[in-house]
Amino acid sequence: MSNAFGRWLLELGALPDENALDDVLARQSERMPTASVAYVLGYADERSLAGVLAAATGRPAIVLDESVIDLTLLDGVVPEAWLGSQMMPVAVDGGNVYVAAAHPDQLDARVLARLALRGTVVIAIALAVTVARTVRAGLAARRRGDEAWAGPSADPADAAGRPRAVMVGVDDDATVDGAAPADPALAARAVKDDSTKEIHVRELIDRDDDSAIDPELPSQVPILAPRGSAWPTDGPWSRGGSGSSVDSDPGLDTEGAAEVDGDVADLVRTLSPGPAATVDGTARVLIVDDDYATRQLLVKEFAPRGYQVATAASGDDAVAALADSAPDVVIADILLPGVDGFRLCRAIKRTARLRDVGVILMSAVIESGRVTPEVLLRYSADGYAAKPLDTIRLLRIVREHLGRRREALRAAGDEQHLRRALDRYEAGDGVGAIAVLRGRLDEVPTSVRVRFALANMLQRAHHRDDAVQEYEAVVGHAPDYFPALTRLAYLYYERGETRRAVETWRRALPHCPDRDLRKNIELFVRSLAE
Repeated sequence: MSNAFGRWLLELGALPDENALDDVLARQSERMPTASVAYVLGYADERSLAGVLAAATGRPAIVLDESVIDLTLLDGVVPEAWLGSQMMPVAVDGGNVYVAAAHPDQLDARVLARLALRGTVVIAIALAVTVARTVRAGLAARRRGDEAWAGPSADPADAAGRPRAVMVGVDDDATVDGAAPADPALAARAVKDDSTKEIHVRELIDRDDDSAIDPELPSQVPILAPRGSAWPTDGPWSRGGSGSSVDSDPGLDTEGAAEVDGDVADLVRTLSPGPAATVDGTARVLIVDDDYATRQLLVKEFAPRGYQVATAASGDDAVAALADSAPDVVIADILLPGVDGFRLCRAIKRTARLRDVGVILMSAVIESGRVTPEVLLRYSADGYAAKPLDTIRLLRIVREHLGRRREALRAAGDEQHLRRALDRYEAGDGVGAIAVLRGRLDEVPTSVRVRFALANMLQRAHHRDDAVQEYEAVVGHAPDYFPALTRLAYLYYERGETRRAVETWRRALPHCPDRDLRKNIELFVRSLAE
């Protein structure tokens, strides 16, 4: 649960940012779980973390730093038992003995039996680090003869008074659907309605394209500084001798998009009839540079890593190569003989069959001057690398682009099958719709959207066992996918597997996007656990 719990800490504001989350997850261990690490590193206070623990487990939580401990509850049990059990008795109130435990499901039965002599034992969850610290401090104070010990954050007025446990957690006065007092029956109805409602296939098709570059965020275009150099420098985009000369601010002085596109219209007509890109698992890279040494350097970097590499010594040679085949990535120098790199990039992006090909431009800093993200966006480039090349970072940029491209191609295939399934489903052919989705999963077993749509259709058709299998597969690929988790939990519940249902709902809670629904699930799970 640590990663999911850490993500929830971030989403609920207990952690300040992703860097804090990464830091916490990197330092967690069995002895120092996620919440305790966040507390020790100072990312969140005990009260905030205890509240999230309570929501995640469905138990109330005790804030030990704010509580006043009844040390007489420690009597009759050897100190080693308290230290080993990671539990701390806090106070007796209204016939209940409130106990803070780091692991409520792993307690010493003999210790609990001893506490039961004082009243009904109520187990609350608490941070492991504060439990351990409070146990040590309480035992030391008891050895001195003290009968009470106040936590470091306890109210001074309380410290002088009677012991008390400061509790946080599920609100007993919470409302269901924002309207009525909490009622397990109403909570159960709300959970059932959410877990059995139909997720329309159309909702899975209408998605945001997260890979698109936002022109308002030019920093999304990677610019690699030369190895050992700072960025940027200034200078003209031109050089003496043969080859093209590129204006100092290319593309930014044009009258409009039509004029710019007209500059590559002939190239687009040349490139358009060629073959479409193939998806066979082999990554293809075209390297375009009039410098032989640069071409050979990149061939030696890419070829041993399994890339299929082709080279071209000029822009015209690159156009001929692209007319014959469609690579996955083109790495091209800006200042090429014939067609320069900028025009080549724009022509690739304006050609329908090539528009998904990644284009990384490159040139020497002393020749290229200041290549800004705005200029790269104007030509639709996917990145820029200054010479001398940092090949390690260049390889990483190419890998990242290929990963995004593979994901985009897979998503497009998923969408095509989802639309076909939707057409059949709306025509009343549910069996045919299920067959379409199963066919896609035979090709791409890891497609979460398709598998979730299939599971939802199976659930609607009352094929519960098959639906359970598919939801389990979804959760295997996407452990934080709340809709699949909560539906899977409900199907377990319908089959009488209450313990598995409770465990699955608790896994789902950190990912529940709706506050009222989360409270309903918490209340329902508590009623099942009782």
